[in-house]
Amino acid sequence: MDDLENVKKSQFYTELNSLLREQFSEIKQCITPEYEQILKEKEFQHPLPIICQFEYASWGGNKQWRLELDFDEYQWSNETVKPHFLNALVYLSVGKESIGFKYQLCSSFNTMLQPSEIEKIDIKLLNDADFVSKKIKEVEQFLEDLPQYFIQEIEKINFNELEYMLHHKIQEKWKQGYLPGFDCIVMGEGDFIIGSVYSIYDPNNGETKQYWSPLCDTTLESIEKYDDDIWTEVDIFHGAFEYQNQKFVFGDGGMGNEGYVASTALTGELNWAIFFTFSNPINKAEVVDGHLICYGDTGTIIDIDLSNITKIKVTQQND
Repeated sequence: MDDLENVKKSQFYTELNSLLREQFSEIKQCITPEYEQILKEKEFQHPLPIICQFEYASWGGNKQWRLELDFDEYQWSNETVKPHFLNALVYLSVGKESIGFKYQLCSSFNTMLQPSEIEKIDIKLLNDADFVSKKIKEVEQFLEDLPQYFIQEIEKINFNELEYMLHHKIQEKWKQGYLPGFDCIVMGEGDFIIGSVYSIYDPNNGETKQYWSPLCDTTLESIEKYDDDIWTEVDIFHGAFEYQNQKFVFGDGGMGNEGYVASTALTGELNWAIFFTFSNPINKAEVVDGHLICYGDTGTIIDIDLSNITKIKVTQQND
């Protein structure tokens, strides 16, 4: 039996794992409402998820249980020259005769909460009842205090100073008047959501229904690995408008059957764009009850839920 399996069967690991799986989800539920209220009050436009990860493998097989506020899409800290982060972790790594262990709230925004040293614990102690009881009580206290301290750290962050990491090539192509010329959602930081597009003809009434649904996630780099000629020229039509600190623009693609709609920052950077190969040019758009309604010039109506832009409904004006 290897060292990791021995550790996993120990009293320490078993009690720790049970405690964390029980408490982390409850802590997340406790933090989330206050966190969302802070974002609302600060009018931050890019909500960040609070996520739980259990037995998180990283850097050569070390194990961590993590509760984190994910800043992966934001620029690195100038102070630490590392990505921004705010996370609570319970860390365990397995060696031949000892384990490495620590529990900590870490923040790139607070110099007092930088990652601390790892405690070395003899593997023989992992089944010592007195030692295990003491350590588990320490972790329990840490978890009990965590929601309060986590929220305190969130309140210290100036979210408006976080710069979104925009993808250089996508932004450059957008400035030049180009978008990927296939059914997809392209995000300004480089992620893609490929669209599954199909139509169904009803012979009973002669009507054709068009459908759009998300198929998979990918990146520009992955797409260009197999085809670097994905760009098509687009035009911005008259009628662009501002809504909730962004600007919606729309128009046509390089072929007559294509259209698109895009959200940009007020300074012009692309937040996201959705390209349609079937819509014909989109010549009008408006926001109605939190939905972006786009009108193609041949009667296609595209309804985009702005709370989740992958929720797209397609109808015809005469439906």
